[in-house]
Amino acid sequence: MKKGKKIRVVIAAGGTGGHLFPASQIKKALIRHGYDVYLITDKRGLRFAQQFDKISTIIGGGLSGENFWYRTKSFTKLAIGFIQTFFHMIFIRPKLVIGMGGYISVPVVLWAKILHKKTIIHNADSILGNANIFLAKFVDIVAVSFKNTKKIPENANIKLVGLPLRDEIKDIVDVPYPQINDKLPFNIVVMGGSQGAQIFSDIVSKAISMLNEKIRKHLFVYQQVVEEDIEKVKSFYHCFGINAEIKSFFENPAQLISKAHLFIGRAGASTVLEIGSVGRPAIFIPIKHKDRQQVINAQQITSNGGGEIILQDDFNPQSLFDILDKLLIKQNLLANMAKKAKIFGTKNDASENIAKLVDNLLMKHTKEF
Repeated sequence: MKKGKKIRVVIAAGGTGGHLFPASQIKKALIRHGYDVYLITDKRGLRFAQQFDKISTIIGGGLSGENFWYRTKSFTKLAIGFIQTFFHMIFIRPKLVIGMGGYISVPVVLWAKILHKKTIIHNADSILGNANIFLAKFVDIVAVSFKNTKKIPENANIKLVGLPLRDEIKDIVDVPYPQINDKLPFNIVVMGGSQGAQIFSDIVSKAISMLNEKIRKHLFVYQQVVEEDIEKVKSFYHCFGINAEIKSFFENPAQLISKAHLFIGRAGASTVLEIGSVGRPAIFIPIKHKDRQQVINAQQITSNGGGEIILQDDFNPQSLFDILDKLLIKQNLLANMAKKAKIFGTKNDASENIAKLVDNLLMKHTKEF
């Protein structure tokens, strides 16, 4: 890069931590490579944008909906966001745009193409989302997290980069699976997403309470629940003599995953990549979706013997108990499952991989990964 003014790169990400957390890791890598990084997001995304200092917001709407009025409202928002994006792009004047998926990416990547800027989209899940299916046809690079990502249009320029891991997860990828013995607690970590899954509150606690008393007294459960369920779940575990820490948000999820003997949670791309990088046995309950995105994510680990899947329609105390009982009675299974769960290696350089793609597109001549 020439000395002087830094090349500007825009990252478009919005809505959820699943988009913004990886975006923040990419931002760090781009800064190390000498770029000036801007974020375009929506109001929801501001909750997860603490790592960014140059932020622009637009209004956006989904690309699909349940009824005519919802779709009409969404497309109206998209039109407003499209106009807002034009002014942001003229002001920022980036050389390249990275779309992280979701509707926020659509107007930003479209304007990048109209203005003849370089474009990359990143897809976190094992199947292309609606926005990325639309954008993949004409962007310069489609960067994906998983091998054999589904629904990629023909002739798309695909690069397998992985999913950027949080720094705290990178720090624990070499931490061995915790020892299991009667003198130490058996740690079950239950995560339901950034806000906690309400259906987990009753089902997980009831399933755990059905376990043999000898097993229950050695458990320690770390469970994320919605705020209004905290006291109810605490009281329930207390009644059955189960040690537990119940919160609506854990500030140290990496530390919990590190010491987990068993993980129970959803199967979003970030969760699967983290479990698959650290190597912990898991029971995944994918969110029900017509494209089965989270099911396909979870199968990356479960097909290798590193975990189990319970479909949401089948998720009840008995179905969860059946798996817990099998695993906790034969605990020697778990250490082997932990090895099989670790499918992504000990190092995840996804953010660096994406930074190298940016270098190459902008002709900085960095060797590709």
